[in-house]
Amino acid sequence: MVRIRMQRFGRSHRPFYRINAIDQRTRRNGRVLENLGFYNPMEKDEDKQIVLKTEEIKAWLEKGAQPSETVMDMLGHADILDGDMKAQWVKRREINMKRGECKKAIKSIEGIIAEIDKMAEDSEADLTPFGNAAKRALNNAKNTVANAKSDVAAKALSEAQDAKAKADAAKPAPEPEPEAAEEAGEEAAAE
Repeated sequence: MVRIRMQRFGRSHRPFYRINAIDQRTRRNGRVLENLGFYNPMEKDEDKQIVLKTEEIKAWLEKGAQPSETVMDMLGHADILDGDMKAQWVKRREINMKRGECKKAIKSIEGIIAEIDKMAEDSEADLTPFGNAAKRALNNAKNTVANAKSDVAAKALSEAQDAKAKADAAKPAPEPEPEAAEEAGEEAAAE
């Protein structure tokens, strides 16, 4: 099978990639069947970063060549993909977007857990049930990433936020410092 994939060139910290049609069994920098363009991530002008030979790429795709995931993204953004391949790319993008939302929810829940743990250290109240509820929500959110269930991750985030709100309510109000109480008493006596 022929793959359309990138071949790395350039030097350290200055990558440059050629987009080529290569036999699948060939090593990364092996024999190239045809050069189909290039990608230069170091180029400042975004219009000049990716150069694709559209007609040649379409010809290879019609022959059955399969692009790598990265190249498929490039071809999808350049609107070169047709039919089933475009539908497959759109579906994969939607799944990746939902996975990103799940990962954002996980980060937020981890922050909430850290806040609850800090509140538990600073106060004498027992906030363990709220921390455990937030940790359960974290586990639920982590289970959603593989299946890209962003709605379940959002629900887990709201559960963690509820646990934090309940922990805030359960935390006793800080007692006024003795010095502040004395000053308040002195001000009242002066009036």
